[in-house]
Amino acid sequence: MKKNIAPQIICTYFFFLCILPSCIHKRYIDKQILYVSPEKKHPIKHIQAPPVTIWVHGTLMFYKPFYYNIFNSKSCLIPTTLLPYNHKLRLISDALIEQDPASFTPEEFYAFCWSGKLQAFERKEAAKKLHEDLITLIDTYQKKYNCYPVIRIITHSHGGNVVLNMAKIKTDALHSISIQSLVLLACPVQENTQHLISSPLFKKIYSLYSSFDLIQIIAPQLKRKQRNDTSIPKEKRPYKKPAFSSRIFPHHPNIIQAKIKINNYPISHTHFSSIQFAEILPSILKKLDSWHETHPNTQENNRYKLLCIYKNKKR
Repeated sequence: MKKNIAPQIICTYFFFLCILPSCIHKRYIDKQILYVSPEKKHPIKHIQAPPVTIWVHGTLMFYKPFYYNIFNSKSCLIPTTLLPYNHKLRLISDALIEQDPASFTPEEFYAFCWSGKLQAFERKEAAKKLHEDLITLIDTYQKKYNCYPVIRIITHSHGGNVVLNMAKIKTDALHSISIQSLVLLACPVQENTQHLISSPLFKKIYSLYSSFDLIQIIAPQLKRKQRNDTSIPKEKRPYKKPAFSSRIFPHHPNIIQAKIKINNYPISHTHFSSIQFAEILPSILKKLDSWHETHPNTQENNRYKLLCIYKNKKR
């Protein structure tokens, strides 16, 4: 009786699909170690205006009752304090606030919810709504604190492409937006948005990824057939077909990219949006800032960063 080897071939194919895009020669990798031990810190009373934080979730394939029940099937921005105490986004915001109360505050922590559909059109529409809500938020903030807010946006998966799409929206000087830092967690790097990291809308960008994250790179992106390019013969024009995403953005001075390992293991796609990861995220960002200061991200020093994190372990 012949043994069916089809499942083994499929598993092998997906294994190499996951591992090979992240294979980089060691001489191009700059490695550092971070020891973290998450513990609750005392809240800080902000004398000046508190910073604003916005969490944007990624694709919602199957389970999304909170989008229908809490957000009434509409994309919108709401304070996380209005979410149920056991809601995941509320727990993530609480974890960030506990670990770094100087950078994250409960009164100015928001969640942006969108349909989560795996469609480029839906992400563009969500970007428009987020842009509108941000303008309203900034206007309210300025009236309350009499200053412009320091805005940090944290995204997971395709939530990053939602925010990047905001750079395509044209605005006048009266409604201009400035985002101090954008944190992209496991964001699928796609051709139609990867160039937007150079937009002046974003002052600093962090992109964190993992070599074990298969979902990040199998996210499809459609390439349109070049119908109007007469310089290319019709039989040689590329077909309209799906292609896979990438892990790494093009080099730019304002982006810090790092591969993440925790306790010597790469992490999964969903781990980036877990409460456990939120507890160590402030320490990761501070480590990347200090790393960037000592090794600036220049074209001559364009090395790939590998951050090995050890939780609850002493040096």
